Amino acid sequence: MFTPFLLRIQDTDGIAFRVRLPPAMKTEFPSPWLRAPYLVAAALCTLTTLGTLPLRGLLDLANIVMIFLLTVFVAAVWLGRGPSIMAAFLGVALFDFFFVPPHLSFAVADGQYLVTFAVMLAVGLISSHLAALLSERTAEAQSREQETRVLYQLARDLGGALAADQVADMTQHFLGAVELDVTVLVADASGQGISFHEYGSHHLNNLEKGFARSAYDRGVIVETDPLAGMGVAIVFLPLVALTRVLGVLALVPRSDDVDRVRALRPLLEAVASLLAITLERLHYADAAQVSELRVSAERLRASILSSLSHDLRTPLTSLVGLADTLVQRQPALDEGAMETAAIIRDQAHAMHHLMSNLLEMARLQSGSITLNKEWQPFEEIIGSSTRLLADLLASRRLDLQVPRDLPLVEFDAVLLERVLCNLLENAAKYSPPGARIEVLASVRGGALEVAVGNDGPGFPTDRIGQVFDLFARGEREPAVAGTGLGLAICKAIVEAHGGSIVAENHPGGACVRFTLPLGTPPAMDEEGTP
Repeated sequence: MFTPFLLRIQDTDGIAFRVRLPPAMKTEFPSPWLRAPYLVAAALCTLTTLGTLPLRGLLDLANIVMIFLLTVFVAAVWLGRGPSIMAAFLGVALFDFFFVPPHLSFAVADGQYLVTFAVMLAVGLISSHLAALLSERTAEAQSREQETRVLYQLARDLGGALAADQVADMTQHFLGAVELDVTVLVADASGQGISFHEYGSHHLNNLEKGFARSAYDRGVIVETDPLAGMGVAIVFLPLVALTRVLGVLALVPRSDDVDRVRALRPLLEAVASLLAITLERLHYADAAQVSELRVSAERLRASILSSLSHDLRTPLTSLVGLADTLVQRQPALDEGAMETAAIIRDQAHAMHHLMSNLLEMARLQSGSITLNKEWQPFEEIIGSSTRLLADLLASRRLDLQVPRDLPLVEFDAVLLERVLCNLLENAAKYSPPGARIEVLASVRGGALEVAVGNDGPGFPTDRIGQVFDLFARGEREPAVAGTGLGLAICKAIVEAHGGSIVAENHPGGACVRFTLPLGTPPAMDEEGTP
């Protein structure tokens, strides 16, 4: 039985560890005198015989048998199972030849010695087996402990890695001690299909890249036919994380002994697992950083919008009032001055509306808005919104389909009025004069559903999912004036009420549909009830 071969590996702190390699990797024994274990076992039996011959007349044969059994046990501990078995048989033969009468002969004068030989051989074989088994288990436990320490050191180093190239360098430093070159392929799914970023000392050719992609797609280890000394990767280990495969670890042997890579497979699988954990940590760290930058940018934009809105609202209010004063002045201005004053008033109203939207959006994004929710009929919101936009809707055909038995809904009347006004204003802007604008309200699935549609060009099909983003317009170069805040404000208000909103196209026009949860309205006391 071969003893385990221990490979010495030195980590970054200069601490030396020994990793037990499987017997297939053994090329020599650790000590010169153990290179021929069977000869050593024979020498131990010979020394035992020479040492006990002078005691042949002083000791009982049973005690001499114990000395030979001790030799077998020592051979099992030091040399392994095979040499100890040979020592057991050789010990029985030497004991018979030198100690059992007639001496210097294998003949046995008394048949009872045959029982002694059998027991001696059986005890020697059993003790050698148990001792060798214990020695193997001890060596395996020690090797696992050392392997764990080495892997812990690698895990500790990988824990401080900040980029994929650092991960590849640390892995190369670790596996370079076992004569392996490392290439780490990190998958990138941001573009069309899957591409790999290579990190490492070995540049993969097209054939090797094909094997790597196969390992990535199937999520299993791929081994190629060994090409000894050709510098070709022969093992591709997928880097499997909890949710997906992050890449591939390609290994290239430096020596001709390609079987060494297969013998190290358990260690390599552990390294691949550590790499997958590290790359997943880097991925989530990058995602968190990007998310934090986006949040900071949104906060800055909301702060700027809020500041501008507050600073511009007061002068705009004054401008609107002065323009109204000029238009209503008595005696009236001449026709040219009156037209100019009306234009100033209309533009001032438009700018005031824009600043109101900016301020409202800043308040909604800051999260400081408090909903003043009350149980009330939604029909009142429809009526007040159409009255506010009476001038804009005068040139359109308004179709209201609102059932009389709609239940009470809990909402903030001011904010929901803003939602409906924005939707009606958009429907009027993006429809020709005389077009139909419809408002439909109904109860579906425990929610109040309101739809505002128009007859017009509709939303661009390739951008319909972006119309609720900030400063997003239905067209890239729209002819209609606006800032792209109306639908974003509607979405923020509806979601603050626990509802949802979607935009869709229908034949001949577009529609925006939102829902509000119904809930359970409070019980109403009947009139006259004390």
